[in-house]
Amino acid sequence: MSLPRRPLASLALLVLVTSPVVAQQGPPDSLVNVQVIPRDTPVQQVIDQMAGFTRALGVRCTHCHVGSEGMSIWEYDFVSDEKPAKRKAREMMRMVQAINGEYLTRLADLDAEGLDVTCMTCHRGVRLPQPLADILLRAHADGGIAGMDSAYAALRTRYYGQAAYDFSELTLDRVGEVLLRRGPRADALHAYQRNVELFGTSAFVRRQLAAAQLEVGDTTAAIAAYRDALAVNPRDRQSRRALEALGATP
Repeated sequence: MSLPRRPLASLALLVLVTSPVVAQQGPPDSLVNVQVIPRDTPVQQVIDQMAGFTRALGVRCTHCHVGSEGMSIWEYDFVSDEKPAKRKAREMMRMVQAINGEYLTRLADLDAEGLDVTCMTCHRGVRLPQPLADILLRAHADGGIAGMDSAYAALRTRYYGQAAYDFSELTLDRVGEVLLRRGPRADALHAYQRNVELFGTSAFVRRQLAAAQLEVGDTTAAIAAYRDALAVNPRDRQSRRALEALGATP
């Protein structure tokens, strides 16, 4: 549930009666231990807000609240502050309040644009809102090219078609760019070549592979890649100019 200027930012907070160990059949009548949500907020509105948090972060209620899967939801100890994630959630909610209430209000024509930040704005269905390229580079640092390939395949299988990660040709291009600077360069070429495998109809990924091959000194492979780019898109002027600069025919 998204309400303008309401605190929506990271998942569950708290809502329950004064005796959390007593099993209930339905929602409580009042809020207890609320620190960010106004105390007079209708209980059902808070429940809807919590549901929005779980969807936005791709988690379950147990991420923030004390309880276990299989229990009745009304047996959870919603009042407890035991879990660090719950304390983080409060700070995230305060952050969103500040963004919506202090910073966005300074922008001209804000109301006309209808801009309002919620937890979905950044998280998009994942707990940690990190760009896919950053995740892949970390996987490479931990497990080399095999670790990176494994992470990419797993995330693509789970999230492709969702808003969580950018599986476009730009992600592996970014990974290749960073690895080309950082090394090993063979792994950078692997990222560019993987991009070609995934986006075979893109002249851009073939041209980027060619540039990387030039960077590592493999002119023959670069010429072939530039020619492949032109085969995909005969209007690719950048590849044509690159071939002319290398003294090769398109």
